[in-house]
Amino acid sequence: MKAITCKNCGKRVSKMPSTWTLDDCCFYCPDCWKALACHLCGHHDPKGIDFKGAWNCRVCRHKRQVKEKAGPSHAALQKLIIDESADCCTSSISSAAKWEAVKVLSTLETDSEDEDDVVCDLPDKAPKALEPYSRRRHVVLLVDASGSMRNEDVDLDTETSKELGKEQVNLSRLDAAELCSTKFAREHAQARPHDVFSVVTFHEKASVVANRISSAEMAHMAFEDRAANGTFYVQGLSEAARLLKASPELQGEVVLLSDGRPADTKQALQYFQDQFIRGQFAGVQLHGIGFGNRVESFAALQQLACLTGGTFVLSGSTVRGLCNAFSSVSSTITASSNKWVLAEAVDTTKTPQLKVVDFELPEVGIFGKKHVLRFHAARISFSYDGAAFHRQEFAAGPVVRRRMPYMRGGMRLVYGFQDEEVAKNGSWMVAKCSRYSNEILNSQLAVEAHAKSTAVARYFAARFNGRLQALGGEKLATLLFVPCFVYKVEGDAPINEPKCFAAERYLPGVFLKYNSNNGYVADALLHNDAVQSFLHFSFEESGGHFIVADLQGVARESEVLLTDPQVLSLTRECFRSLLRLFFPCLSFFCRFCHAITSIVEKPGVCFHGKSHVVYYFQLPGDMM
Repeated sequence: MKAITCKNCGKRVSKMPSTWTLDDCCFYCPDCWKALACHLCGHHDPKGIDFKGAWNCRVCRHKRQVKEKAGPSHAALQKLIIDESADCCTSSISSAAKWEAVKVLSTLETDSEDEDDVVCDLPDKAPKALEPYSRRRHVVLLVDASGSMRNEDVDLDTETSKELGKEQVNLSRLDAAELCSTKFAREHAQARPHDVFSVVTFHEKASVVANRISSAEMAHMAFEDRAANGTFYVQGLSEAARLLKASPELQGEVVLLSDGRPADTKQALQYFQDQFIRGQFAGVQLHGIGFGNRVESFAALQQLACLTGGTFVLSGSTVRGLCNAFSSVSSTITASSNKWVLAEAVDTTKTPQLKVVDFELPEVGIFGKKHVLRFHAARISFSYDGAAFHRQEFAAGPVVRRRMPYMRGGMRLVYGFQDEEVAKNGSWMVAKCSRYSNEILNSQLAVEAHAKSTAVARYFAARFNGRLQALGGEKLATLLFVPCFVYKVEGDAPINEPKCFAAERYLPGVFLKYNSNNGYVADALLHNDAVQSFLHFSFEESGGHFIVADLQGVARESEVLLTDPQVLSLTRECFRSLLRLFFPCLSFFCRFCHAITSIVEKPGVCFHGKSHVVYYFQLPGDMM
């Protein structure tokens, strides 16, 4: 048999040791492989370069060459947003002005309806117009089994050790993943006992560990494919596609656990778009678990989760943190699968037309000569003082936007964007354009509605923060909303591009979804109590005229930076003007309010009409 030779040092062995690494058909001994780790990001790249005595992978070297690395850190970018929010208005709201924003936001025309709302007691269960929907799930767990998963650096605390029956102080990352995945299946089965599980380990190839087994059978599962080689998402994703295709009667969910950046980021994104966004498995959600502490290492995984509406969780380097990450994913799957649907038929003739787009690699804050659009645009900002909106316009200036989006939300596409009048010293922004081609959704009025929603949210957040500070006692997190601007293109817009769009500072970090405007409510996120209480505070403080919902963003130690809020109103016109194309009937809202009763002191009143059902609740007395 031919001897195995290290590509770097030439060391020869008769057979492949378990400690060696195979990468791109070349072998590396442990010492040489360690030397090929990028000193900036930790990624192993044999095709990198030695830069001033330190090894740089190709990605970090490219960033250095385009001077992106000289830009602010994630913490610095977040601090810019915090500083800009410090001067938000905190004036009192007058009863005569509480309808002002409703009037402005409801200027889009809508069909009039003559039904009067009826005030009634809070029902014990959801209205008969809604029926619970629960389809059996096939959860495919993809576990990174690359060489770095051999590292024995996962802390096992005493409490978790007793709970899981393990006595080691430290575990390898792969052993921790195996241990926590069985616990995940056991806990998930308590909420959804009929779901089945498949498990795949992957590196340069994929191995099926389990295929459509129950949670009880997961307890006897073992990862036979030990950690080796590099991380290749395509291998895991293609195996997940094969397993899902074999059971089309089950609704698929994919959970991908990895401890770092993949070696095939570009190929993985292309395959994912072909199969899971536009292809046979469109509608399958991917949930990502980043097994580590630095979110910068998981931009690709966070992007894949975002593109399917899944969740991304950063677990840290402890068994407890990994178990909590799995629990968060399980809660998301349970919340999205045990949803409510309308018992009556829904008219889908007014469904907007989605734009067909390709997504580029994540977090590309590069605005050179290629793959960008350059044009002039005027900037508009809005503030709200509790009585009216205040508009400020700025002269048109040069701006630049990436041609392709890198993220998407429920309603909008997200592009890299740069306006040097707002973002300076290497920082950058994001532009947000409608996912739909309908003219009304790309109009200036629709774009301004997003900016005004943020202005209203910032106003109530300032009052919420001030009220908490006045109460004293245990300090809760400060809630801040990223300022949102409206941009209007001067002259003709680029071909097939909107003439008006929204933009804001780039907000880096792990995005957390606290609640939505279609029924989802999180129950185990950092600063969850403060964010959910703010939703109720906005309703009470506005005299029952507003609810600031769809709360999502990045949680820091003492702040939560939020973006893209949705301001809802009890007036039928305002609801229809903002949401009618997406929610033909607003009865979905009742489930949302049932889900958050656990964090309020007592129920209030139910407003029930033919077109909508809205419940609201009172906050604890000290917050009134």
